[in-house]
Amino acid sequence: MTGVRWAETNYLYVAGAILVILVIALALDFTWRKRVLERIGHAPQLLRMAQSVSPGRRGMKVFLTVLGISLVTLVLARPQVEGASKWRQRGIDVAVVIDFSKSMLAKDVYPSRIEHAKLEAEAIIDALGGDRVSVVAFAGGSAHYPLTTDYEAAKLLFRGLSPLDMAPGSDLGDAVLTARCMLQLRGQDGACARRGGRGRGGDPLDEREARRFRGRRQESVEVNERARAIVILTDGEDTEGGARTEVERAVSLGIQVYVVGIGTKTGDRIPQFDERGNEVGWTLTPDGRSYYTTRLDEGALKGLAQAGGGEDRYFRDDPKRIGLQGLVKALSMLKEGDLEQRIIKQFGEAYQWLLFPAFLVLVIEACLADRKPERGQKARA
Repeated sequence: MTGVRWAETNYLYVAGAILVILVIALALDFTWRKRVLERIGHAPQLLRMAQSVSPGRRGMKVFLTVLGISLVTLVLARPQVEGASKWRQRGIDVAVVIDFSKSMLAKDVYPSRIEHAKLEAEAIIDALGGDRVSVVAFAGGSAHYPLTTDYEAAKLLFRGLSPLDMAPGSDLGDAVLTARCMLQLRGQDGACARRGGRGRGGDPLDEREARRFRGRRQESVEVNERARAIVILTDGEDTEGGARTEVERAVSLGIQVYVVGIGTKTGDRIPQFDERGNEVGWTLTPDGRSYYTTRLDEGALKGLAQAGGGEDRYFRDDPKRIGLQGLVKALSMLKEGDLEQRIIKQFGEAYQWLLFPAFLVLVIEACLADRKPERGQKARA
């Protein structure tokens, strides 16, 4: 039957076996009774002497017994009826931007700025708890992973990545542009048309996709209702200088921006590596007379946070521990919207529709006598 299933199908075979056994047992009982009467005396004469016994009532009791036991066995098979329920996944969309410029190789934060930033990024992603995340790694250019709920897949982008693998420079503005393109709908900004990775995995639905999705399930997904945020982990060295403009553009599109400063104000020298990735010394300044020292540019980062909505959006990383509780709390306070919504099939227990009839049938069988009513016997006498 369409829309009905049995959770314990083994009991269906048990029900069939019990039905066959009962029929055989009752047939043997009927045959045994007949033979007993023939041994006692003349069968027709004995039947006339036992006129109070009603064959019809006895047959009805047999039928009710078989029916009741069969229904009880079917109850054990756990019948389930198909239904529909609305499934929703709620949360926010977050793009985590990680600085992979050469200055992040400095070791004023243990074990280094970049390794500390990676650990902080993992802690932030793990704290999202079901929200969608996109990862952007940047230096002179950007690499990204589109929105997804598969956190382990997103972490693969930066776990094995090093500043030595990235183009030289530090273009934070391009990274913020990439991040907001991962968070907004296609068509909202022409600059996003050149960014790859759209329309796959957990990317937001565009206008056409949203309309088609609504037509399938008669429910609208308000793709603009969910909150979106960009979290930037950097030491503040933006050699291109376009970050503030991109942050302001992101805020104008309703995207929240948070900045995390990685490094110390005292700073440290930047290690130099050979072609094999071995550390061979320190990076020299352009004049070749001294070593370059990189420091956390907290003033620039607070300025970015101010452009993003206020200095309270800036968080100073603690070099001695992992975990930005203030940032995690700020993300958790953002409005949660529907990431995905659809109608799914769901089966509910329906054993009660068989249990009550089984109980009723067995009660009737117990109350039904196999002898004729006394009034009928006296009338016939």
